[in-house]
Amino acid sequence: MKRTLTTITALLFALAAFAQGAVDACLFSQTYYQGTAKALGMGNAMGAVGGDMTAASINPAGLGIYRSSEVTTTFSLMDNYNASTYYGTQDGANKFRFSIPNVGFVGTKEKSNYRPLRFVQFGIWLTRTNDFNQHTLSRGINPTSSKIDSYLAQINMDDYPPNELKDAFPYNIYPAWSTYLIDLYQGETGPYYDSPVPQGNIWQTQENEFKGRNEAWTFAGGFNYFDKLYLGLSLDLTHIKRVGTKTFTETPLSGTETDFNEWHFKEDLSSRAIGVNAKVGLIYHANSWLRLGAAFHSPTVYSFDEKWQTETESQIVMVTNKSLSPESSYEYVFISPLKWVGSLAFIVDQRGMISLDAEYANYGANYVGFHTSSEDDDYYTPTNDLIKETYGRTLNFRLGSEWRVSDSYLRVGVGYYGSPFGLGKTGGSVKKASCGLSVPVSKTISFDFAYELTYGKSYQFLYDAGDLDIEPVTQKQFKNLVAATFKVRF
Repeated sequence: MKRTLTTITALLFALAAFAQGAVDACLFSQTYYQGTAKALGMGNAMGAVGGDMTAASINPAGLGIYRSSEVTTTFSLMDNYNASTYYGTQDGANKFRFSIPNVGFVGTKEKSNYRPLRFVQFGIWLTRTNDFNQHTLSRGINPTSSKIDSYLAQINMDDYPPNELKDAFPYNIYPAWSTYLIDLYQGETGPYYDSPVPQGNIWQTQENEFKGRNEAWTFAGGFNYFDKLYLGLSLDLTHIKRVGTKTFTETPLSGTETDFNEWHFKEDLSSRAIGVNAKVGLIYHANSWLRLGAAFHSPTVYSFDEKWQTETESQIVMVTNKSLSPESSYEYVFISPLKWVGSLAFIVDQRGMISLDAEYANYGANYVGFHTSSEDDDYYTPTNDLIKETYGRTLNFRLGSEWRVSDSYLRVGVGYYGSPFGLGKTGGSVKKASCGLSVPVSKTISFDFAYELTYGKSYQFLYDAGDLDIEPVTQKQFKNLVAATFKVRF
């Protein structure tokens, strides 16, 4: 692993960095499909339905349903609004984003009308599996502490002399020292560190703005046996890009008598990765009204290249000081959890269908986590231990329906994505509701439209305050997504 860190000691004391690593492990493991408008309109409950590129991303046996070749392109527009509450103060921010979450081709070849193997298919397509475009704003008056308290707790506990701060804490504490947010004072029992920043009754603001995505190019093959058993396998080449900034600000309350005016702690983060996984699946038409589906998704193995840099700026007695940290660069491997998907689809007299997917994953499995070269693989042990302690098994459920109206189709869907913290818990769970419409232009061309609303609620602490009892930020997410798919069959 390549690192431009001044010393390893700095990160051994950076417990907050370990916690952030655990949060990233969960973020990069979760899957929320944004592919074709057909799948989106049915709540992505497509594991036993097939005949759709996103369906085949969920269960590659869905490719076996195809009887003709197809080209699709999907366009989407997203509005992601986040509302926050911190110590009773409500705030919010939103982010708009236009994207192309799906484009692809499926080729079909008829093999026989009387032999077991009736059709074979091959496809290549793009599917977005998570969206990182987000803008959040949290603001409130903390009555008990400042972020500086977390710095003071570390250096006072271990009696760090000033000449060791740069090597030990080059990204947070030393910049605070060099911008006069921390100073050394002489007390009755000896020297100690303190700060001009009020330790409580202070405005705190956290603003995060990120852009990026997790997407996969899928290479898949499908097989149709007897028009009854459908098999599929696929290889996904995945790509992650997440770039953004986090800015933490503290300012005194109006009327407070203090030399301190304000300070900012800004983090610039960039995460890029390529990965690979494999999937296998089957769909079985038990009879004219029941389809059964099952799929296995292997763990995804990612190779990450990550960069991180901080900037600290203070204003004390109206004098501004800035400190820019070194840029740290990391290369590591991350392994996400495997997934199992079970599906049912009920056909109603060729007029419509109702489908259900259940998905299992364990975000805290023993193999999930970060890894480096063998000689330095213990480096991420604290982070990986925290992942196992924090996260657990979860179940995701998706329910969808499609009904034929003349030559068009109406679709509705709902989804519940369980808490990554474990079964029976609700923190971090996500709820979805969607609807859609398919409009034919000709026998070979059609447009699909869909709308999806996502709601999620989570909690986060702005900093590690040790033994101080601070309140987390309550974050509510409302994501509106509109998608349109242009489809040509031949």
